[in-house]
Amino acid sequence: MHLCVTSGISSRLQDGTPLPFQASVDMAAEAGFEEFDMGLNSKLMLREDWQAELASRGEAASKAGIRIRYAHIPFDYPRGGTDEDWERFALASMRAIDQAAAWGADCAAIHPRCFMTEEYDADREYAEAVGFLGPFCEHAAKRGLQLGIEIMRGAGASAPARIRRFATDTDVLIRLSDEMGTGVCWDTGHANISLQDQGKCIRKVGKRLKMVHINDNFAEDDVHLAPFLGRIGWDETIGALKEIGYAGSMNLEVNCCRLPEELRRPYAAYMAASGRFLIELFEKA
Repeated sequence: MHLCVTSGISSRLQDGTPLPFQASVDMAAEAGFEEFDMGLNSKLMLREDWQAELASRGEAASKAGIRIRYAHIPFDYPRGGTDEDWERFALASMRAIDQAAAWGADCAAIHPRCFMTEEYDADREYAEAVGFLGPFCEHAAKRGLQLGIEIMRGAGASAPARIRRFATDTDVLIRLSDEMGTGVCWDTGHANISLQDQGKCIRKVGKRLKMVHINDNFAEDDVHLAPFLGRIGWDETIGALKEIGYAGSMNLEVNCCRLPEELRRPYAAYMAASGRFLIELFEKA
């Protein structure tokens, strides 16, 4: 099993100032990560020079010995936007699928476009998700790219029960994955916030599981902590991955972006060490 990390591991300074992609490459390589999960947002994918920029990023990763194993289709939705805004978002997503396929990514995570609401209608939400995902699933199939529909985060353990969100329930996720002919991306942080039993639910997903987003939290906010810094039970989670025959990488969806410069390298080293420890747990399970 290989050790993978999000390509945004060091994408901006603590004050939000963007950093060159090379900063993430250098940070990941120095920490010992072998692979990237390439984040592809709509702003990037709608740039006039998007092809040249992504070719440059792919080359930088390759020179550092980092394979592009996964990708993430845009999820920065133009909520409340015009039809034209949504058409541009769809174009960005199609381009992301094309690029992930060109890189030879094993799988790309995709969200089913859903939002927190107090007016939750399960049938309506499901129909909207199918309608939204359909064109992207069809396009990915033509490009030979496996998609993984990602489990979503709920409102948090202490939030009122009336606030709900689609795709936070494993059974719904499985039904959607089967109907769309895709795989599943299991985000441990999202599942924890959505109060899913990680081991039990991973076993339910079974062979549908094509990629993971490994991160930790306290079941309230999606803070993307490195493993063992929150309250996820990793023995049970990793044991379930081994039991179902998970064949992907240990893919950490974590970053150093909220830290001062002086603390980034030590934290990146810890992130990689925690990932290697999880791989050891997997191999021994």
